Amino acid sequence: MIKRENIKSRMLISIGLTSIILLLSSLAFAFDHTYSALDQFLKRHVKDGLVDYSVIKKSPADLEKIVHELEGVTLKEYEIWSNPERMAFWINAYNIGAVKHVLDNYPLKKSFGLSALRYPANSIQQIPDVWNKPILNLLGKNVSLNEIENERLRKEFKDPRIHFVIVCASIGCPVLREEAYSAETLDGQLNEQIKEFANTPSKFRYDADKDILFLSPIFKWFGEDFDKKGGVISFLKDYVPSDMASKLSNKTRIEWQDYDWNLNEL
Repeated sequence: MIKRENIKSRMLISIGLTSIILLLSSLAFAFDHTYSALDQFLKRHVKDGLVDYSVIKKSPADLEKIVHELEGVTLKEYEIWSNPERMAFWINAYNIGAVKHVLDNYPLKKSFGLSALRYPANSIQQIPDVWNKPILNLLGKNVSLNEIENERLRKEFKDPRIHFVIVCASIGCPVLREEAYSAETLDGQLNEQIKEFANTPSKFRYDADKDILFLSPIFKWFGEDFDKKGGVISFLKDYVPSDMASKLSNKTRIEWQDYDWNLNEL
């Protein structure tokens, strides 16, 4: 007869081995928060914020791999992530979703109706219902660019800096970085993007003599997000040179620049 001690010992060994196997399995399939595949993709296909869509269209395997990785994340996995990990995930998802929309319809052509008249022929706006059409399946749900931006990034994190990192495949957008966003570097990347934006005359220009600030309409479209931080002027003072910041006030007049909807293509 097998002694109870032996049975208990075998059970403990079995439980231990099972735990090790499960741990190794979870490590083997752990999500890559450095986004190495996306990082390599961006370094290969983006230059000065412009994308070589024609090259990607001919060899889409790398893009498909990135989409597969993003869509493989489960809700249970996502729920144990830190806030920076979550934010980086949605930023990268938005940017790759915009790229995917373009490639699914590349080369872009004029559509019918108002979009054909209001926007350039090569604009992402020519894609029918581009903002509301599901483009990725994330956490088990089909999501659109609007849902990622408004229901996830804006609602979940309430950080107006996100408007300088999500790129809607247009020249008027913030530049698409040649690297992925990751939790470890996210805060610095967000701040760098704002400073980059503020150094682009077509999106940000200050006439000190007339005390007029010429801004991208992004600040107007999402004004409520900046109001929560004391308003556009107050928000910008933390990111512009100190001599400019000292001149900006509530009396500074804001004028809106035109938004360039041309495709951000190399």
